[in-house]
Amino acid sequence: MHRRFYILSVLMAVVFAAGVTGFFVLGRLAGDNPTVMECAYQTVVNLTTLGSREMTALANTWYGELFVIVLMLTGMGTLVVFATSMTAFLVEGELRNIFRRKKMDKILRKLNDHYIVCGAGSTGAFVIEELLGSGHPVVVIDTEEERIQHICDAHPKIHIPYVVGPAANDEILAKANIGKARGVVIALPDDRDNLFITVTAKQKNPKIKVVARATDSEAEIRLSRVGADSVVSPSRIGGMRLASEMVRPQVVGFLDNMLRGQDKPLRIEDIPLSESCAMVGKALMDTNLRKEELLVLAIRDPSGEHYLYNPPPEHILEAGSTLIVLGPVESVLSVRKRMI
Repeated sequence: MHRRFYILSVLMAVVFAAGVTGFFVLGRLAGDNPTVMECAYQTVVNLTTLGSREMTALANTWYGELFVIVLMLTGMGTLVVFATSMTAFLVEGELRNIFRRKKMDKILRKLNDHYIVCGAGSTGAFVIEELLGSGHPVVVIDTEEERIQHICDAHPKIHIPYVVGPAANDEILAKANIGKARGVVIALPDDRDNLFITVTAKQKNPKIKVVARATDSEAEIRLSRVGADSVVSPSRIGGMRLASEMVRPQVVGFLDNMLRGQDKPLRIEDIPLSESCAMVGKALMDTNLRKEELLVLAIRDPSGEHYLYNPPPEHILEAGSTLIVLGPVESVLSVRKRMI
């Protein structure tokens, strides 16, 4: 729309300039000796058909009549299309969209430690849903604004920043502020695009965590080689889910209810313990995690190589270890915020 409006504006300016030049040159040739302002006035009169004054000498010549005919046929057509486009530009909200886009770009530039989701299709939509449900800041990239708008409409209370365009494009990734992002989920159907985005993300932000989708085992290997921290195959996950539904339906039902509960959705989350954390050096039973409705399922030691499952109440918490907890999203966010 913007490109068409720009082309029509240039074309309209060319027609107007041609009209002024033609009246000026042909008028002097016919003996009228007109000024530039008179030629501009005569051009507007002929293009809009809202006036009747003519250059007398020029109007009595064959080339003057021919010029006016050509000007009116070409100029009026251009003017009608230009006026229609201008109306659409204003009435259909193009100006509003421009201001909204500028506001969105300003928000994107200020983001930090956010998650970028590339692709809002069948897979990406569930990723966005989960990240939003867990209280994480999300930026969506997709080529179709309608898909993004559908997600925004489903979460009217949450402002979701987004960028419309191909995610496998340096400028689009830069608009999503990938240099300051904490992580990027690449959920595009084309493995080549996923590979390109993985490489680009790691180049622009070496600390970013990349989780990519793969269609087959070969794509998994390639994505891991170019820097993806985790690679997920929807086909493999789907197969495991089908088998689980068959042999352990109660467990699957419990997990579904935990994730999709409307009143107080539960999540299994990780809480890293830094040196300054108040819980470091305390026994697990001396923390207020139980009061926060958080159940500690496991503790990963500072080396990251071993897990202590179902830790005893007297276990002393160490700096650098990570708690794996089950509890309400609000409680997890509250504990994390106090630990910053």
